[in-house]
Amino acid sequence: MTRIFTFITRGTRKAIHGPAQAFLLARMAGWVLLFSIAVRLFPLPRALRMISTKTRLPSQTPEAEIQNRLAESIDLLLKANLFVLKPICWKRAALLHRYLALQGISTLIMFGMRREPSGNLNGHAWLEARGRPILETTAPNYAVTYSFPSNETFELDLNLLTKS
Repeated sequence: MTRIFTFITRGTRKAIHGPAQAFLLARMAGWVLLFSIAVRLFPLPRALRMISTKTRLPSQTPEAEIQNRLAESIDLLLKANLFVLKPICWKRAALLHRYLALQGISTLIMFGMRREPSGNLNGHAWLEARGRPILETTAPNYAVTYSFPSNETFELDLNLLTKS
C-alpha cells in the first residue's frame, strides 16, 4: 500500500511540475500494460509487432539527447515496481524501441543468452542502433538468439549455450 501511495504522490507531483513528462509517462504506462498482456496471449514476435511503429522522420533534437530523455523516463516508470511496471529488460527495450521510432531513431531489439560461470543461463534484451548497443551501462556479452524486427523465426541454438 505504501508503494502505491508513493507512486500516486510522485505522479501527482510530476503532473504539476512537468506535465509534458507526466503525459509521456502515462502513455508509456499504457503501452507497458498493453505489451504485458500481449506477451501472455501471443508469441513474442506478434506482441512486439503490436506495439512497434514505423520510424518517423528524424527530429531536430540531437539523437543522444532524445535517447537519454526517453531512457530516463521509461526507467523511472518501470522503477515503480507495481503491477506490470517492473524493471525488466525486455519491457524496457520494447518500449524504447517504440518511442525512439516515434522520434525518428531506428533500432533493433536484441535478445540474447549466456551461460554464467555458475552454470546458470542468463538472458538479456537490449537495443542496437547502427549495429551498436545503445543505452546500456556495459556492452552486452550474450549470444543473440532473436532480434526484432526480423523475418527470421525464433530458434534457440542450444549448442551456443553449452559449457565448453
